[in-house]
Amino acid sequence: MTRKLLLALLLLLIPVAVSAANFKFQKLRSGIYAAIAEPGGKAASNCLIIVTSYQVILAGAHFVPETTKELLDYVTTLTPIPVRYIILTHHHRGFNHIDFDLPANAEIIASGSTWQSLRSEFRQIKNQVTFFDRGLTMKRGNTLIVLSATEKGHSEGDLFVYLPEEGVLFTSDLLFNDVAGYMGDGSFRDWIGTLEILSSIDVTTVVPGLGEVTNADGILRFQTFFRAFTTEVLRLIAKGLEVEAAKRQFSLPQYENMPGYKALFDVNFRRSYNELKNLR
Repeated sequence: MTRKLLLALLLLLIPVAVSAANFKFQKLRSGIYAAIAEPGGKAASNCLIIVTSYQVILAGAHFVPETTKELLDYVTTLTPIPVRYIILTHHHRGFNHIDFDLPANAEIIASGSTWQSLRSEFRQIKNQVTFFDRGLTMKRGNTLIVLSATEKGHSEGDLFVYLPEEGVLFTSDLLFNDVAGYMGDGSFRDWIGTLEILSSIDVTTVVPGLGEVTNADGILRFQTFFRAFTTEVLRLIAKGLEVEAAKRQFSLPQYENMPGYKALFDVNFRRSYNELKNLR
């Protein structure tokens, strides 16, 4: 084998990332792709694309018309097979402009709690919906897709997606990789327990809700940040400080330069303070 041919074969094995306006698309395995939200774009969360023999399945949240179109356009570059299912990993109540404008021929799969969140909005979802309580396993061709609902964590009704044969875990916004994400609807004690579950799953590739594709180390880093954040909040609550005084004294200097930390600090702190104080 010539050196040029060997180099060409090696290049084919390297995952190629393709950038668009709102996502950077990255091949993870054969038929498995990550859509990574680009900073400054309209995508507020990463997505997972699963291409099987007869169906394409999207998984994610925070869908708006611009990001949905970009995802669907990218799928057409991969296969002529249409998107059959959209796994909606969660929905934040009160956001009527998000997660409703999805292709009408795609069926939504969600946890029961997420379905209830959708029903609480003044808009009505036009898609067919399948919802479940704790777990749902789908077999599509040779691909096994395991969905697990967590009830509470990042939001009310989070689920994560596990592809055991490929060793791929899509956490959606239950995990942020080296960036600070929105925690304004979080249930912090439940979230800590869910992170323990995620860290125990045998995977080689982890697609977070925000940030780059990672592995089990990324879960451990987020656990470390999350524990540090909640521990500092609990320390200030134990001192008897009210929310404004506690906010002024809050200090995690090792994370202050993390992308998104300062922009989301106020909403994340207030949610964690109020939720943890009420659980004492």
